[in-house]
This record gives sequence, C-alpha cells and structure tokens, in this order.
Amino acid sequence: MQYVVVGTPTCGYCRQAKALLEQKGLRHQYRCLTEVAEVEQDRLTKIAGVDRFRTVPQIFTVINDEWAYVGGYTELAKSLK
Repeated sequence: MQYVVVGTPTCGYCRQAKALLEQKGLRHQYRCLTEVAEVEQDRLTKIAGVDRFRTVPQIFTVINDEWAYVGGYTELAKSLK
C-alpha cells in the first residue's frame, strides 16, 4: 500500500501529513496540486466523491492500482491511530 498526498508547498497540514507518514515509515508520495493535470484532478475528485477540492491535503491510498479516498490530515491521523 502507498499513500498519495495531494497538496501545496505552503500548506501546514500537507507538511504534517507527509511528516506523519514518514514518522510511521509508510510509503507515500507527494503531488503538488498545481502540477496535477486537470484530467487527473477530475479522476481524483470522482474517487473522493466531490465536485472539486476546496482544501488540501487530499490523501488517497493505492493498493494494486486501486485508489481509495482517505480525506484530509485529520482523517489520516485518525486512521493511523
């Protein structure tokens, strides 16, 4: 399993999400929202069940090419307790 954190460089919660995943030793990648193509953003919002992202980070898990939506930092932290 791998986590994908979609965020922005200036977002404190994005940095906290990355730090938490690193602290737990979990595989993850960070993708800057401004560098994610519109087609990919559409795919991710569909997975998340929203029209568009209003906040960052948006965090997903990927298992065998199957993507699932985790939520933001708060949901990530709760799921890792």
